Amino acid sequence: MKNLIYSIIILTTSISSYAQTKNSLDDNRKIKIPVVFHIIYSSPHESIIDSLIIDELQNLNLDFSNVNDKSALDSDFKILVGNANIEFFLLDTIFQSSATKGINRISSSLKPDRNKLLINPINCVNIYVADQGNFSNILSDRINLNFRDIGLHTHVLTHEMGHWLGLYHIWGKVGSCNHFRAILSSKDDGIDDTPKQFKCTDLSFSKTCPPKKNLYYKGHKILYNNFMDYSGCRCMFTVGQTIKMRNNIIESKPLLFDQ
Repeated sequence: MKNLIYSIIILTTSISSYAQTKNSLDDNRKIKIPVVFHIIYSSPHESIIDSLIIDELQNLNLDFSNVNDKSALDSDFKILVGNANIEFFLLDTIFQSSATKGINRISSSLKPDRNKLLINPINCVNIYVADQGNFSNILSDRINLNFRDIGLHTHVLTHEMGHWLGLYHIWGKVGSCNHFRAILSSKDDGIDDTPKQFKCTDLSFSKTCPPKKNLYYKGHKILYNNFMDYSGCRCMFTVGQTIKMRNNIIESKPLLFDQ
């Protein structure tokens, strides 16, 4: 009964009181965005094979077309699920002979200048894969991924792509899940249909669904299934998040919308 009450609170609030405003130019077309992977490596095992890159890209497209696996989706959140209707494809450029287009491999012994590697960052997603952390700033010119996380089906690229398209973490405009930094967060990502929460759900990315801890915040169930959370259960964007991302493309990257 308690779960039903929480569901009613979340769903009636999102439906009755809030609505992201869709840009008047958006005709629901599929938006297609080119992607280039810059693989920066210092040893052979860091230069991950093409199939892992392709697998990561395929999962990204499933997530952004709302046809991904949602077996972990909480039934309370089904009404919130949105479809971004965005497709990503490898840039039609060959960087090395006999290599896969859209995949650029650079030895770190060459000390590459990452800024010089950028290819048309307004209208192309530049993804740097190296021995580094996973991060991307809001509407930034690049995404950074750790080579160890590619191909693991953890939706790490989906999460960082969400940032590239203008989404904050679901717990607010703070990059860290650190307890003390979370205290300073607004607990709000600026999206109307995502309920507030104190911090990330599960930094360990355990596959326990629903999570054993941090399931409620101030009387409502947190949206632990959201791609912009840290959780092993993440599998969806909300309608409001998809509208926000599409609006950002139309307003900040208009050539991507018009191509």
